[in-house]
Amino acid sequence: MICLIIPFIGFRLRSSTNVAVFETNILRALTAWPESLRDCSTVLAFMFSTLGCISILVVLAVIDFRIVGSIRAVIGDVIIAALPFAYVTGIKWLVERPRPVTAADSALLPGDPSFPSGHTAAAAIVAVMIVLTVRNAAYRKSGNTSGTIPEYADQVPSAERRGSDTSSIVRTYEHCAAVVGVGIVIMVACSRLLLGLHFPTDVVTSAIVCPLISYMLWRLREDMRIAKA
Repeated sequence: MICLIIPFIGFRLRSSTNVAVFETNILRALTAWPESLRDCSTVLAFMFSTLGCISILVVLAVIDFRIVGSIRAVIGDVIIAALPFAYVTGIKWLVERPRPVTAADSALLPGDPSFPSGHTAAAAIVAVMIVLTVRNAAYRKSGNTSGTIPEYADQVPSAERRGSDTSSIVRTYEHCAAVVGVGIVIMVACSRLLLGLHFPTDVVTSAIVCPLISYMLWRLREDMRIAKA
């Protein structure tokens, strides 16, 4: 439902002068913040560009493979993490919300529309992949010493079946990874605002929608796994 509603929100934001003025005033207020923060934001702009995101995702996929030992499982994790970017890209060109006026003279201005934020979506992709990779590592640490965590149900018992110790370890790892992931998304989202390249609603939309889509895909995979068990 959220995925269906987002385009209508985008069209409403694009046509609302009052919202654009309000959000632009926020961006202009941020120009008073220290220059060092904008320098950090520039670094993040390159790190979480499309090429940068792919590079980070490849590194995480390699780490994930070293943990699970299954190409199929790694591909599943990558799809769960990265598929929301396709949705964000489609919404961008469907809505075509112009960039804020604060982005007009920026050398970092991308050529795509503003809504939703692609860099924030890229950060969410990395965050989700970190959580999935750490989750796999937690299962291995909790007792699966075979070096394989593929397709989950047939070779790795679920946390519930392995007992409370496994469940506790997995939850602890997942919570730590989630905190790191949320921190990454917040930093990248704020960096886009500090650079004046996105409206606040652009980054908030990506920060909320992308993890929700990934969670939906992960939940679907887990339900299919349980059905086959």
